[in-house]
Amino acid sequence: MKTKSLVLFLAILILLVQPTINLARNVNAEEQPKTAIRALPNQTGNLAVGESFSLNVSIENCVDIYAVQVDIHYDPTVLELVNISPASVFSFPFIIRNESKIFDEELNMTYNGPTYGQIYYVATRSGDIPGINGGTLLFTVDFSVLSDGSSSIQLIHYPGGGSGIGTYFMTPHLVETVPELYSATYGQPTSSPTSSPSTDGQGQVQSAASLPYLLPFAAVALFLIVIRRKTTKKTPNQ
Repeated sequence: MKTKSLVLFLAILILLVQPTINLARNVNAEEQPKTAIRALPNQTGNLAVGESFSLNVSIENCVDIYAVQVDIHYDPTVLELVNISPASVFSFPFIIRNESKIFDEELNMTYNGPTYGQIYYVATRSGDIPGINGGTLLFTVDFSVLSDGSSSIQLIHYPGGGSGIGTYFMTPHLVETVPELYSATYGQPTSSPTSSPSTDGQGQVQSAASLPYLLPFAAVALFLIVIRRKTTKKTPNQ
């Protein structure tokens, strides 16, 4: 009987401990910083027509990043792209500027482009130098205000498969890394990503933190139940 009671007690204790271990693992995974790309300031208030402002596009929490592709869309009826200044961390930056009206200097003509403004930035490191770890500035964008209104300055999601659309990074071993996107807004605020954790995530952290303190009480309660059953079974023979 002692052996059976002990086995039962250990089995129940393991069942109680295992969910706590799993939750602790999930919490640790959530606490790991995620690779991200961020446009700052994330909110620029309304300016007068003709005024300008700058936007820094940076990467964060990177691990061995050797090349990047950045795809940004904005409203070309509200904002005019004046200049892009790439940082020196990457070599051979390739930058395409698409606007609603594009002037071709070689043909000396203007033709209609896409209905959205676009910044398409592709760059890589060169030689045997290692990839980037941590964070760094990629480039700075200067905008001029064309009209009243607002515009998202939206980092575009990467659909995968080596697509030329969207924002993603690559390691020297050609492993793709899809970062979290933190876009920006000019004018009146619109919905944009936030770096603060959700309420559900906070609740999970609190649950994982409190369960270890409850386990000793649960173990003692189970032990008393086993002893009580053992004593009850012995009573008729005494």
